[in-house]
Amino acid sequence: SSFNLDLNLSFSLGISNTHLNLESINSSGKKYISLFAPILLTTVVCTINLCLLFSFGS
Repeated sequence: SSFNLDLNLSFSLGISNTHLNLESINSSGKKYISLFAPILLTTVVCTINLCLLFSFGS
């Protein structure tokens, strides 16, 4: 019962913290996305290519 209360409290605090952080994340987020999106895309494409290569190779 008290655990449930703690869970709800931390959840509520987490939501308010997230809400506050969204503003700062939004400004720096665009910078990170433009930085990481090409890297992530390349990684995904390479992984898919490797999977296809191995599945057709064997």
